[in-house]
Amino acid sequence: MFAYSIINFHELTPGNLCNVIASKFHFPIHHLAEQVMTYFNQERQKDRDAPATADLQQLLFGKMYTEIAQLIRKETTILFPVICNTSPLNKNQKTIRPAVYDSIQQSLQKILLLLQRLRQISANYQLQKHWSPEYKLCVNDIFTTEQLLQQWIYIEQNILYPAVIPGHTIMITQHDINNVIID
Repeated sequence: MFAYSIINFHELTPGNLCNVIASKFHFPIHHLAEQVMTYFNQERQKDRDAPATADLQQLLFGKMYTEIAQLIRKETTILFPVICNTSPLNKNQKTIRPAVYDSIQQSLQKILLLLQRLRQISANYQLQKHWSPEYKLCVNDIFTTEQLLQQWIYIEQNILYPAVIPGHTIMITQHDINNVIID
């Protein structure tokens, strides 16, 4: 279990949750995915002990990596700034349009489908004795990436988006309550 798994994400405001997602999920996922892609692009061709499925893993992981990078970019440049700058008491501020949310949902679904296929191709990430240490590390990084992706998706689907999509409850902070102007 990861050290930050003891964070009670339900207690965070949507803006703070965006910051936690960016630091605890976006960065580590991107870093691990780069390590996996480095193995596939540089070391895989020299690795005689990797199974034949490694080529298909490379193709699937590469597609998933592209989808993840686009989603992270979309969240950090478009979605999270809107969420962080939105006060639940100010109705004139920007809100998340359903089309943006739908686009993110489609990306998340693609990622989950690619993860499922990767797990199948990788025989549930069960390591084999005859594999090279480099390939074993790559498979471990794929597995760790999957765990982080699933946690990230769960937190967004079950905590962040319900708090910021119209029609759902939004947390009001003490700062919002203190800054209410009563007519």
